[in-house]
Amino acid sequence: MKYFLIVASLFSFLFVSCKRKPEPAPEPTYQLVWSDEFNYTGLPDSTRWTYQEGYIRNQEVQYYQSKRLKNSRVENGNLIITALHDTTEAHPVSSACLVTLGKADFHYGKIEVRAKLPTGKGAWPAIWTLGTNRYEVGWPASGEIDIMEWLGFAPQYVFGSLHKADANGKDAAQISISPAIPDLSDAFHTYTLEWDEKEIRMYVDDFNYAIYRASDMPAIEWQPFTKPHFLLLNLALGGTSGGEIDYSKFPFTFTIDYVRYYKKQ
Repeated sequence: MKYFLIVASLFSFLFVSCKRKPEPAPEPTYQLVWSDEFNYTGLPDSTRWTYQEGYIRNQEVQYYQSKRLKNSRVENGNLIITALHDTTEAHPVSSACLVTLGKADFHYGKIEVRAKLPTGKGAWPAIWTLGTNRYEVGWPASGEIDIMEWLGFAPQYVFGSLHKADANGKDAAQISISPAIPDLSDAFHTYTLEWDEKEIRMYVDDFNYAIYRASDMPAIEWQPFTKPHFLLLNLALGGTSGGEIDYSKFPFTFTIDYVRYYKKQ
């Protein structure tokens, strides 16, 4: 009888154990450690942001201006980056590229940016990072994380990508595309990077549209993403990816509600 009860109890335990669903892994918790909510008026906060200036990259047509309200200003709780076309100016097409280099570094955690995108062909806004050693080791060895890129000729989609050097020093780019989202230029959406020692994940709102894993690439290609990066917000025009510009759409406007950086607890 005792033997029967032991066997019955064991069977009952196994039956219940087989039916029990595995406990889900706890969601990571994050603590906000750096942000700009843009609750002020005027130029972007100089304790958080600096600028790139000039004709910088990708054969783009705009000249990035520094500390120029026409191209980058904060008002009504938003950062507004504006691309202008004025043939009376020394640089007819102007815009802005804000960076945190020398102000804030980001290394693992979560970067979250709520933004509304421009309208019109030729616009190429981006939210992205570069390794803080960019000017020592060069690109692509420094690494680049494109949290969000948008191209005016494909207005329903955003792109996320990694750029890194392969064993020959060449760009080993990996690119992902979001599902179609019809109102990217009419409404604010949240663009998020989650980054740890094993994975880089990109989101539009709550939709995870890109995952890059250290285990899926050679160690040399993942190496740039084990080091700090700085953040860039810019509105480019034309160039190698922006394509032909619809000049009737000027001014182009890239509006950012907030930028937040969280560290995992």
